[in-house]
Amino acid sequence: MGIVAGITVIYVDHVSIENLVVNSVGLLAIAAALILGVTTVRHRADLADSTERSVRDLFERSQRQAALESERVRTDALLHDSVLATLSTAASGYGTPDQTLIMARTALEVVTGTADVPDKPSLRVTFERAVAAAEHELTPVQGAVRFDLSDASAVELPVDVAETLVAAMLQALNNSIKHAGQSVDRGATATRVGDDGISIDISDNGRGFDPAQIAPERLGVRASILERMTLIGGNAEIRSAPGSGTTVLLQWSPTSTAPPPDPRSIASMHVISRRVLYGTLAVIVAIAILTAAVQIALVSRAAGPLIATVLGLIILPTMVRGARMGTMRRSTAWIVTAVGWTICLVGTIGLDAEEYDSVSIACYTCGVLAGCVMGWMTGYRVPPILTTVILVVNVAVWAGPLGVVRLALAGEIVIVVAGLILHRAIQRVTEAARTAATKERETTLWQAELDAFQLERQKRLRLVSHDAAPMLRHIIRTGGALDQPARVQCRVLEQTLRDEIRGRLLLNDNVRSAILRHRRRGALVLLLDDGGLDDLSPTDREELLDDVARRIEPLRSSRIVIRTGQSHDTTAITIMASTPDDTAAALGLDDDSEVDLWAVIPRPVVADRIVAAAPH
Repeated sequence: MGIVAGITVIYVDHVSIENLVVNSVGLLAIAAALILGVTTVRHRADLADSTERSVRDLFERSQRQAALESERVRTDALLHDSVLATLSTAASGYGTPDQTLIMARTALEVVTGTADVPDKPSLRVTFERAVAAAEHELTPVQGAVRFDLSDASAVELPVDVAETLVAAMLQALNNSIKHAGQSVDRGATATRVGDDGISIDISDNGRGFDPAQIAPERLGVRASILERMTLIGGNAEIRSAPGSGTTVLLQWSPTSTAPPPDPRSIASMHVISRRVLYGTLAVIVAIAILTAAVQIALVSRAAGPLIATVLGLIILPTMVRGARMGTMRRSTAWIVTAVGWTICLVGTIGLDAEEYDSVSIACYTCGVLAGCVMGWMTGYRVPPILTTVILVVNVAVWAGPLGVVRLALAGEIVIVVAGLILHRAIQRVTEAARTAATKERETTLWQAELDAFQLERQKRLRLVSHDAAPMLRHIIRTGGALDQPARVQCRVLEQTLRDEIRGRLLLNDNVRSAILRHRRRGALVLLLDDGGLDDLSPTDREELLDDVARRIEPLRSSRIVIRTGQSHDTTAITIMASTPDDTAAALGLDDDSEVDLWAVIPRPVVADRIVAAAPH
């Protein structure tokens, strides 16, 4: 409104009222467009901020959940390969006392570790070095296995991938020795796949088995091999049949591992992209050239503007390409600059300055300034500035010093400079936002790993240490030679710790106490978690488990199976307790076990619906 008032006061005696009204309406329309544009951008920015916060929160939750699940798999495999393997070996008497002693020392180091934060190992390591680092664990199987790992020894792998491959290979070998026997032919062969992939084949010619019959409680297969390989984006395949030996194939390649989602793809927002900006400038220059061509043909018919128009058409593709790519050869940049100077000098030849105003000369001044902006976008600063100086000097000589203001060249330069400053500020803000998003992502990932390490691994290791460390120390004190009561205690402890891996959500203090009493009297208790309790609240889950403890407390059965339903089932927990018929077994008849308890505990939500729907 101030500009409109100023124009009215200055030109009230020089222009008609109609002209003032038209100019005033035009200026008010521009002001309204600016206000509308800024309001729209602000609204979109608010929406972008809200979306960014939602995406960031979702990303943090997903990363925490993924880190917890990954740490759970790693901890399950670590406990199985160290503590459970030691207790199982000690309880069964499998292996020599020296081997049991070595395993007990390793397991004790695992459960009594005092690290407060997870290690940050080097990024990559060769497969040969990863195998050498596990020499202590591989020593017990050396004499029973033919190793051929030389083809893949130089393959560089991420540290977690290399460690997982070696651990899964070791578990497959231990399973082979334990179930196929020492005397069979057994080999482990590693081969390079492509440039950075690896395949490990562990095979024996033992008695074999049916992979489809692998029980859920077989953690040596599920946790230490299958889940381990899935965690790193690899693949594990088990091929076996009764009487045909067993082959375990471990495969990993970089293409099988998908990178985590990057929140920067959503968080960062370019207000004006380079593509849009150079496209707009190209349109401005093209319009200026076409307008100049029409003006020359119909009005001025001067040689200078004609030459300038032809030169502008010649260099336009080069300037557009340079602005699009953000770079240009130095020689090309100075050739284009020289042509621009020529356009500045010849563009007014043959024209009368008194016959031109800011509108009619705009095709000349705006075209040159738009070309200078394109040059600025290629990364050069001196050539565009020199071209602008030459343009100002030429207009000042041609139309007089006041012509620079009268023909609006000064205003155009101010607008261009303001636009370049704004664009530079936007670039800096965008780069700062990108850097902040990267650091935030790294911090989020590290915090998720740290939380998972503390909440999952360290917490579980402390619990396992409380239960298992005394027995592991006893094994070490006795040199691995245990009496029968100690072997029984190892078996009970091994089964108890196995419950913590395969059925943690089925356990609370009451259930643990009841199961321990049953195991001490010689009963076989199996806990199988199929995910049916994952979505229940802690309160509902605790009530269900207290109910389970009350139901199994009075049982005298020799076999008790407690299993969750699926997440979509109406059943929360199923309890089956049975006692085999000893007489039928002695006579060689079909096993006709007596079912002492068959209990189905419904999910709390379903139970509430049944009560609500019941007639009153």
